[in-house]
Amino acid sequence: MIKRIAVVALLLAIFAGAQGNNWSNYGSDQAAASSDDHVSTQPAQPSPEPTLPNTRWSISIHPVSLLVFTTIFGVPWFNVTVENNLSSRLSLSSRPELMWASFADGDIFAYGLYEGVRFYFSEGHKGFYVSPQIGYESISVDYDSDYYNHRSSSSGEASAFIFACYLGLKIQSGHFVSFTEFGFGYTMMSSNDIDDGDADKVAESGFGIDLNFAIGYAF
Repeated sequence: MIKRIAVVALLLAIFAGAQGNNWSNYGSDQAAASSDDHVSTQPAQPSPEPTLPNTRWSISIHPVSLLVFTTIFGVPWFNVTVENNLSSRLSLSSRPELMWASFADGDIFAYGLYEGVRFYFSEGHKGFYVSPQIGYESISVDYDSDYYNHRSSSSGEASAFIFACYLGLKIQSGHFVSFTEFGFGYTMMSSNDIDDGDADKVAESGFGIDLNFAIGYAF
């Protein structure tokens, strides 16, 4: 009888110990699962958006005008736009230009400078902008002409003042920049030529439009 009671007590002790271990394991598993669930359900932190480099200057060339005037008209025309940022939405722009060519019956040489300001609709000197500008151009022409089988040399000069307003769009990716702008303005030209009839060939005043595209580097 005592042996039976001892065996039963031993079995109960083993069973109770096993149950205790199971409850303990179950509680720890639940706590671990609950902790894991809590960590996994937290929202992912959004990655910071890339920011543009802190640039103040940019210099851009006008490849389309150079290509068109060089290949179609045989007159290289170099334009460079330099921009200086003054505030988050305001900048100064300068556009010097140079053109020259030699032909069988004469030479042509021209230079100019456009100065203006850009007002950006958004901060960061990118996106849409409006830019009033004033410009000056000087053109000189030397050419030979035949008059009753008599060969003579002539020369002409013309100066122009341009008042224009441009609407543009500027894109910047890192240090790379590009912009496209459309302008409308008025040109006032005066000429000085030996022959007044020839002067009209190099000087005309009136309203006109302008389209520019440029690519460059910001620093």
